[in-house]
Amino acid sequence: NVYLGYGAGRQVLDGTIERGAGNAMTAVVWFSDMRNFTALSETLQPSSVNLLLNGFLDQLVSAVNAHGGAVLKFMGDGIIAVFPFDDETGAGVAANAAMSAADDALNNLERFNKSPPPEVAAIANRTPLRCGIAMHQGEVFFGNVGGQDRLDFTVIGRSVNEAARLEQLTKRLMRPILISEDVARHLTCQVDDCGEQELKGFAQPVRVFAPKHWKSSAIVL
Repeated sequence: NVYLGYGAGRQVLDGTIERGAGNAMTAVVWFSDMRNFTALSETLQPSSVNLLLNGFLDQLVSAVNAHGGAVLKFMGDGIIAVFPFDDETGAGVAANAAMSAADDALNNLERFNKSPPPEVAAIANRTPLRCGIAMHQGEVFFGNVGGQDRLDFTVIGRSVNEAARLEQLTKRLMRPILISEDVARHLTCQVDDCGEQELKGFAQPVRVFAPKHWKSSAIVL
């Protein structure tokens, strides 16, 4: 459960370990990524990078868990999480839960930057931890993939790819949180329309939105 997450861990313990086995779900997909991770890796000792990475992930994972989401995958400094739902009412609940988790994640990072633990504060030349978060809605498949002798749980689907591409726009658009139209229409908070944006690998541009209450934040830089 610690390594795979509770849902995947339960499936392994129940014997669901065949390649291709898994579950399709409809969810709000969260994709987040640390800013300047490559630069940190080039300038700091690996042990220091590990401390910063774990501190960063702690702030985001705790926020996702606190609002009923499930972290499905770590991809280096990136996180894929989902907030599943079954119907239109559930879609609204999931979207607002994901938004609340994003708010908490950014606030957690700000507190961590201001008052880091001693071992992090002692790292010379460290910079404040920043991130971008993107959310999209759709169907994903979470299950076993790999070779005959080595399997892994992963999450795949167009919605995952689109959320990842949305997150790449956060720095260019200078917004720490970006959301697709499918998610934005369910939110109770006010959003800014960032217009249609082209996503790498997708033929058609998509309309992108951002929460107004993070408009003036420099946390994405």
